[in-house]
Parts: sequence; structure tokens; C-alpha cells
Amino acid sequence: MKGDVSMLPKDRIIQAITAKSSRPFGQSPVPATLLSAGTWAFRQQGLSLKEVLENPAAGVKAIIETNQQVQSDIVWPGSGYHNLLVHIFGGQVKFRPQGNIDVQQPLLAEAGQAEQLDLGLIDKHEWIKTIRSIIAQVDGQVGHNVLVGTSSWGPFTLAGQFYGVEKLMRGLYQDKAAIHALLAVMTEVCVAYLAPAVKEGARILSIAEPTASGDLISLDHFEEFVAPYIGRAAERLQKQGAYTTLHICGNIRDQLTLVPHMHIDLLSVDYKVDLALAQRILDGKTALAGNVNPVLLKDKTPAEVIQAAKQCIRQAGRAANYILMPGCDIPPGVPLANVKAFLQVERGHEAEAS
Repeated sequence: MKGDVSMLPKDRIIQAITAKSSRPFGQSPVPATLLSAGTWAFRQQGLSLKEVLENPAAGVKAIIETNQQVQSDIVWPGSGYHNLLVHIFGGQVKFRPQGNIDVQQPLLAEAGQAEQLDLGLIDKHEWIKTIRSIIAQVDGQVGHNVLVGTSSWGPFTLAGQFYGVEKLMRGLYQDKAAIHALLAVMTEVCVAYLAPAVKEGARILSIAEPTASGDLISLDHFEEFVAPYIGRAAERLQKQGAYTTLHICGNIRDQLTLVPHMHIDLLSVDYKVDLALAQRILDGKTALAGNVNPVLLKDKTPAEVIQAAKQCIRQAGRAANYILMPGCDIPPGVPLANVKAFLQVERGHEAEAS
């Protein structure tokens, strides 16, 4: 059955986020979107992240024109720039020729130095102003049709980027008080970066926590050091009028029971997470997105991508609260044809995409 194909893309997403039900939803198409993908979109027009900061009009054009081809229900201007926050406060970062931004050396020698960070520097930085301008321009041109969002690292991953992942992990055992204080500051950094973007048109905010993966930390540490701070950030961002998305890389099966208590509207899961299991545990309380392997999107044929996407839809039970999404941000080298195949899988254009 073909459902209401006339529904606007952004309304498909909002309907899934607000459904609060994991029961099967007979209408199609299932909402479908990329996660972040700013670096990928810029590469389609030969642009790096640094070049977009120097020529924001070209970045706006790349996002809009690329999405006209692939038709993601969400566009994510500002994604890919998470580590600029380290640079703003004096940390050393490096722009890749094609790819995201690397932290070359953590900013903080001691966790307590985070208390000295001047959060006002975020709003004053020219690159942050440029990113927010891009968000506003994209929203002004396509926000009537697609949902506009942006993204940031969450508090735990920010702590690792500012302080060093190894020192952060040691601190979970050796100096819990210092790590809690650090995470409190990182929560403020996250909110200070994302909240102003809502006024520019970002109606959905993605919080990414790869360092909080179940492959890296225990459930006890997640419950003590990750969940409370995500919850604080998400609750405050929701009060700004935005929907919130959480993405955690790796296997987070054990953490799923905590998600409904973290003020998250949509959980994006890695390909390692069983979608059917996630639906049973979340029980309709939080919308679910995922989870085709990004490596498959890069290396397989469009026909194989389509089959993988359909398998995810089946595993998620074609639920009212489900959104088809890759299992993470996609690599810059993913072929355009594969992204088109992925996003068009239920919209009657599979033949064109393949």
C-alpha cells in the first residue's frame, strides 16, 4: 500500500518522532534520512570543510543541490565541524583535505582547567557565526520542505576531545569528582554551541557520543558519567523548541533501557544493534533510527544497498516511530548512486536509483 506520498518530508520525520508507538504502520513511504553527512555533501561539489568556512555560499549551494538529487528528509548544515569547539578555546586541530576535523593535541592538561573556559568565545568566533549563517540560509531556502538540523559531540565525547580520551577513561576510576566536574562544563559547552542554532532554523539537533560506545565503556560508567549529562543537555535543548537525536557508535544493547529517561526524541543506532531488539526495549517511548552499515553504503552496489535498507525496515517492524537511516555518518567516498538508492527505497524510484 502506498500511503500519503504527498506528505512533506519534514512532516514524515516529525510524525515518526512524535508517534510514541512501535506498532506497525501500514502507510509508506517510511521516512528516510542521512545522519549528518555534511562532509559527504560538500565533497559532491569538490569542497572541503575549510573551503566552506571560507566560502559559505558554496556550502549552502552544495547542501541544497545535493539534497535535490538524493532527497533526504533531513539536511544537516553545520555537521562535520564538532571539533572546532576545541580550536575556539585554543586547542590544536587539523582540517583534512577531504574529511572531518582532527584534534591534534587536547586542550586541557588537567580536568579542572575546564572551569576556566569562557563560553562567550563560542558566539564570538567567526567560524561559528559562519556555520550559523549557513544553517539560516539553508532553512530559508528549503526549510519549508525538509527538516533542517545540525549536530555536536555530546558532553562525554567533548570531554575526551578537550582532555584526551585516555585520561578521561583513567579518570572514571581514579578521580570521579574531577570527571563529573569536567562533564558539567562540557554539557554547558554543548548547549552553548547548539542552542543558538535553533533560532537560525535548526529544528532537530543531533548529539553524537562515539566515545560512550558500549564497546568502550561499561554500563555502570555509562549510567553514571554519560546518561545524566546527555539528559541535561537534551532537556535544555528541547526547551528551545528543538527535537533531539542521540547517536552512539558500537553495540549499545545494554544502554537501551536508559534511553527513554534521557529526554531524547530519536535514538540513532549503529549497525551492530539489532533493530527488533531496540524496538522491544524502547517500547515506543523513543523513536528509533538506523541502521545500514556505512561501509556497505560505500562498497556495495545500489541493488545491495536497497536490500540492506529493506532488511532494516523489516527488522524495525515498519513501526510508526521508525526512520530509515545509516548506522552512522557516511564516509565522504560513498557513491551518489548508493545514497540515492538508499533514500529512495520506498518511494517508487528504486529502478532509477539502481
